[in-house]
Amino acid sequence: MEIVISENAIRSFQHEWALVEGQYVRIYAKYVGASDDAFAIGINASADPIDPALVKTIGGYQFFIENSDAWMFKHKILKIDSNEEEGVFFH
Repeated sequence: MEIVISENAIRSFQHEWALVEGQYVRIYAKYVGASDDAFAIGINASADPIDPALVKTIGGYQFFIENSDAWMFKHKILKIDSNEEEGVFFH
């Protein structure tokens, strides 16, 4: 489980999301419906870690994944980027 965040995404978190340095940002699995891809990735910038599987400081922010969501990110590299058309996105 790894998180990679581009400089563009860090700038979006600073300017568009108005995050402050040291702020926690939760990355989690969210249920979106009964289909082949019933889960998507969500971001919550107003959560504090309770039982984190991973906490990584990137660009002055504390990105974390809770143990309850670790199954979705196990053995994966999560890349977060940003552009003008899509805003913050995952790949």
